[in-house]
Amino acid sequence: MIAMSGDLFAQSTGKIAGKVIDQKTNETLIGATVMIEGTSKGVATNVDGQYTLPGVQAGRYVVTIKYIGYQSKSISDVIVKAGDVTNLNVVLSESTSQSLGEVVIKATYRQASTASLYAVQKNAAVISDGISSESIKRSPDRNTADVLKRVSGATVQDNKFVVIRGLSDRYNIALLDGAVLPSTEINTRAFSFDIVPSALVENITISKTATPDLPGDFAGGAINIQTKDIPDQNFITVGIGGGYNTASTFKDFTTGARNATDYFAFDNGGKYLPPNFPGYKVIQGDLTPSQNVTVARRIPLDLNTYKSTALPIQNHQFTIGRVKDFENGNRFGAIVGLTYRNSQTVINDLKINYLDYHDYNDDITKFSTSVGGLANFGYTFGKNKITFKNIYNRVYDDQYLYRTGANFARGSDIKYYAFDLLQKSLFKSTLEGNHPIGEKGSKVNWSLSYANVINDQPDQRKVGYSRNFSLSGTDAPYNADVTTVGKDNTTLFSKLKENNFSGAVNYSLPLNM
Repeated sequence: MIAMSGDLFAQSTGKIAGKVIDQKTNETLIGATVMIEGTSKGVATNVDGQYTLPGVQAGRYVVTIKYIGYQSKSISDVIVKAGDVTNLNVVLSESTSQSLGEVVIKATYRQASTASLYAVQKNAAVISDGISSESIKRSPDRNTADVLKRVSGATVQDNKFVVIRGLSDRYNIALLDGAVLPSTEINTRAFSFDIVPSALVENITISKTATPDLPGDFAGGAINIQTKDIPDQNFITVGIGGGYNTASTFKDFTTGARNATDYFAFDNGGKYLPPNFPGYKVIQGDLTPSQNVTVARRIPLDLNTYKSTALPIQNHQFTIGRVKDFENGNRFGAIVGLTYRNSQTVINDLKINYLDYHDYNDDITKFSTSVGGLANFGYTFGKNKITFKNIYNRVYDDQYLYRTGANFARGSDIKYYAFDLLQKSLFKSTLEGNHPIGEKGSKVNWSLSYANVINDQPDQRKVGYSRNFSLSGTDAPYNADVTTVGKDNTTLFSKLKENNFSGAVNYSLPLNM
């Protein structure tokens, strides 16, 4: 992995960045002073309680945070690495001392980071779990499904569906930047979390109890994915990575027809139904056998296999952030990110046995490409903030299965081939505003959102052959199992396209009991 941050060439220094919040109310503190002891470096938090200390030489430091009416905090063992960002979120407590002397709370870097996460969960009006941006950054996770495996109380099935507190995916809801996402599956309400790359995620929170600002149609949990927020300063990050799998890389790779566009997560159109083909009408009962043959010949049916060599894993990222400060104190910020990943997996001699009725050996190859893009914009004026967030992700999974073995229920040897291409995409756009009202801490939050999900399975082909056990060990041919009710020899075309429009207005008023 090659990573370049900041100005791409200033790699001898790093940054310290984070947020300062109130321990009791979980509100951000505006104008808190953050300083590095023994240096002249210091900065004040912005309207979101965030700060950034750039140009810090690599080393170990003590960071002091002060705010009027609050106990100051001194945090030791803050390690800064060249070309890296050290995330330090700090929780401050109101001063209870009646004297004029200064009270300083001392803590280590690890304690301070953990305290900020606990403070958010403690002061929330809902039982929740989550994972922070620091944890996501340190993990090798590829997508949000991998990230959710690290959250307590969450279980991931099939590497994409999430079970919360033992309740299946149909009882949970998925949100992106606070707006509900439509289902990615055709036959059930479920969201495939492998569609969102982890590189574009700021944090993930799972709410397990209902609150007025959440939809009411979940019993397990509401999973909110927050994309990267507006930066505090200009930056560029480039990541170029690769991987080697001893079981797959440079091994024989057998697949169906391959096109150059597959590497960009798009099929070239060769697997789709021909124009004007009836796709939404049952016509078998209205056609003669000869007409059925004529219709079937129009379907693109390529059962040939092609051998190549599995290439190493590719994993690339690019992110750029820009900030513009105006003379009146307003600020405009933008962040744009791109991700790309390609993997070619080989699984040989996978044993499949079901209650001694079958004894199968599977050889599986899977060609996977995912691409993603993010474009978020924000504008702050006074204590108000308006954001416009956009994200697009696309996943292309092309799997080939070759199965051999015995079917004891039928008394036959079998050979089975399956070509299965699945394309999924997600587009979402959200306009959101946050506005404080009055002096009592009340706030108004509003949002308008549009989401589009596509689940496209253009040409699933299955071919099965069998022969009686009495012919085992001979040169007798296998026979195709073609029946009107069988599932061994079929071709399937399916497509789900779902749009979701949503809007919300939330008002909050702190009450002192």
